[in-house]
Amino acid sequence: MFDKLFGLGCKKKKHQIVVFVTNWCPHCKQMKDQVWTDGKVVKASKAYYGGKPHFLFLDNPENQHLISEFQIERYPTVVIMDEEHNVKKKANNMPPEELVTFLEEL
Repeated sequence: MFDKLFGLGCKKKKHQIVVFVTNWCPHCKQMKDQVWTDGKVVKASKAYYGGKPHFLFLDNPENQHLISEFQIERYPTVVIMDEEHNVKKKANNMPPEELVTFLEEL
């Protein structure tokens, strides 16, 4: 599954932003619609593989195993991972200013 995030056979940046969300979570919707669209957040995201976050919906049955694999306790959870799927940083719901700092301080 995560091979699709990083792609195969292409030149890769070292880290990917993955956001674990659900369809029923109001904080997830707010963060996706208002925080990830903030100009400073968009700019900070460009340094990562794909230039933007990848959203994984954990209410999708095929993604349920990721809850325990990545120790997801709250939604949304923002994870920075490397190509081997090692978590480098993890945080929860945050406003744009905090997210920019989180993304820039890797």
